[in-house]
Amino acid sequence: MRITLLLILFLIPYLLSAKQHIATPYSERVYVTQTTKEFISELNKELSLDIVFHGGESLYKHNEIYRAVRTNQIQFGEIFIAQLSNHAAIFQLDNLPFIASSFSDAKQLWQVQQQELKTRLAKDGLHLLFANPWPTQGLFTQKAITSSEQLAGLKVRSYSAITAKLADHLEMIPTSVSSAEIAQAFAAGMIEAMITSPATGVSSRAWQFSHYYTPINAWIPKNMVIMNRQVYSSLSQQDKNKLKAIATAFQKLAWQRAEQQTTLMTNQLQQQGIQISPVTQQLTQALNSVGNKMAEEWQANASDSEKLTFKRYLEAKHVQPN
Repeated sequence: MRITLLLILFLIPYLLSAKQHIATPYSERVYVTQTTKEFISELNKELSLDIVFHGGESLYKHNEIYRAVRTNQIQFGEIFIAQLSNHAAIFQLDNLPFIASSFSDAKQLWQVQQQELKTRLAKDGLHLLFANPWPTQGLFTQKAITSSEQLAGLKVRSYSAITAKLADHLEMIPTSVSSAEIAQAFAAGMIEAMITSPATGVSSRAWQFSHYYTPINAWIPKNMVIMNRQVYSSLSQQDKNKLKAIATAFQKLAWQRAEQQTTLMTNQLQQQGIQISPVTQQLTQALNSVGNKMAEEWQANASDSEKLTFKRYLEAKHVQPN
């Protein structure tokens, strides 16, 4: 029995090797997944590959994808970058609140962040292809929020260490709630607020339990599409050049779609009766202050190269026109 099990485990990569495979954690109904699926279709066509697409955790769970690509059980994967927060500080960077709140700043952050990510991924035998951003993260509440004082004591949805820490800084009460449980949690009084994208607001039908959406643009999180480095190295130089060109084109498309989704989903919230509450100057100042504190905490745990990445972003942001 033991020998049979070992044989099966040994053969898994070879059973999959007749075709190449990609696993993604999100449903094919989600625009980020659609972008990745289109990217894979383009690779199959232009590089004459035979990559099989697996969406919605149908092949591997989200927290298994990174290791599966590392060990060449699958050749490609898509992962929410912050999913790897415990691996290194660089994976937390685009989830730091109020540091890159506009798409312009988020793109600038990606320009400096990706090189450190490439270096970190290469150590694990992985090759970075492109980032797949989500819409900006806003505040859903049952009453209008015009100052940070109104947030104190509110029970807020928490879905990561970063969001829990943000809640603590704002004197809110973090409560762990998955996206599938949002409506039930609001109905039961477990949470009174959440910071998430307008896309999640629409998919969770936020108008049934929230009256206000404040576009605080807390951060713009990203997925990343990666491949096994040995598989990448096995490509001809011509195919590597084609791969780079295709990934560059899809990187541009991914940013465009994230911006479009932010506008589209915010409009849908408004059409369903949610009031879009303006972000007041007092609230902006308070949130920026929290962002600066959390950035200091992040740097205290970052490596020298990670700190340098963040410094380069701040310098690049400073010279960007307003």
